[in-house]
Amino acid sequence: MKKEQKIDLVKYWRYMFLGYMMLAWIVLVFFMDKSEWTLIPAFFAYLVVSAIVCHAYFIGMIGNFYYFVRKPDKAKIFYAKAVKMKTRNVKALYNYALDALHEGHAEEALGIFQRAEKINTKALFDKLIPLAISSCYWVLGDIDKAIETIETLMEKYTYINPNTLTTLAYFYMLKNDFDKAEELTNKALNDNGEYAPAWDNLGQIHYFKNDFEKAEEYFMKALSYRGSMTESLYYMGLIEKSKGNNEKALEYLQKAGSGYISALSTVKKEDIDKAMAELA
Repeated sequence: MKKEQKIDLVKYWRYMFLGYMMLAWIVLVFFMDKSEWTLIPAFFAYLVVSAIVCHAYFIGMIGNFYYFVRKPDKAKIFYAKAVKMKTRNVKALYNYALDALHEGHAEEALGIFQRAEKINTKALFDKLIPLAISSCYWVLGDIDKAIETIETLMEKYTYINPNTLTTLAYFYMLKNDFDKAEELTNKALNDNGEYAPAWDNLGQIHYFKNDFEKAEEYFMKALSYRGSMTESLYYMGLIEKSKGNNEKALEYLQKAGSGYISALSTVKKEDIDKAMAELA
């Protein structure tokens, strides 16, 4: 079966822009003997026409701008409009869907990620989108599909970053395949020995194997690189509780509860609240 050829519309837009500006120079400067300053209004005229013709893509670009300058609320407004208008702006689709996924709207996010994947032509998003899709399947409860998605990605590329390896390892941990989970996590750490989520993975693997001493060692390692690591803080709270150190346990749990928790966090706010309530 022949692979579908994707069209890079942005590349074509650039070629058209270069062609247009060359034609404008030939007509305005060479033939009409106008000043090269007349190319400035010609340039803006092209942008205006582009914004009108490619309005959905352009609105996505505005969202990307607000995202870049760290104004996520404004970015989200334009992203929502662009998505509704069926934009082909992959970055806008990806950012909007990722935000939806973190908010717990995995089904909506999955559809948008899949749309972005069909039209994407950039190598960066060729890796990022499948990873996000796998997380959608995980949130939706389909662990096998989540694993399949990442393993398909791994077949395409010789290099897979620690984040992707750690995510896949976590999915295997959920299936109680601790050997595979540990193998992948160690591979991630061989690439980046300071990657906190990978150390947290090892901590969880040993925690669920009831090896609390080793688990504590790995959780503390994770916290040495990222002190706000919610999962490591939570499990350290449970470990301290099991030792009867309720005051220390509460300290860990309170810190865990005060951090950022999204739909992609492997520990939920309810888990933390329940653990703290049991200390009362």
